[in-house]
Amino acid sequence: MTTATKTRKTLTKKVATKVKKVNSRVKTLAAGLVGKTKKNNCKTACKNNNETCKNICIDYPQNNETVYCGHYCFRLGSRKPCSAMQVSINGGEWQNCRQANGYWWFDWWNFNTGNFYLEAKAYVDGKEEQTAKRKFKVTL
Repeated sequence: MTTATKTRKTLTKKVATKVKKVNSRVKTLAAGLVGKTKKNNCKTACKNNNETCKNICIDYPQNNETVYCGHYCFRLGSRKPCSAMQVSINGGEWQNCRQANGYWWFDWWNFNTGNFYLEAKAYVDGKEEQTAKRKFKVTL
């Protein structure tokens, strides 16, 4: 066996080992996003941003975050199962969110540069609950 062949086999084994480690880490992170982490993120986000929410919170955008693109997807969390989630931007009309991967999402398009605030409400146990407002900025 030539030196080049030995080197190639050694490198192939090293790469395969690293890929396995990365795949394992990705699976662990993905499981956390769908499972317990969602609740912890919601709790931490509310605490860190001085929000007074009981069961729902705005994960993204973070407080005073700057958005730099022409499309943004808000991510909201709920500690308890809720039947619906809605958002209002700058006090506008309430718009329905979609549910996927253990979170609620709202795709936001066609907006301009400026300062905004987002408010969310959810329907938990047949009652409407609201979060505090989340300030963020758009720079296009």
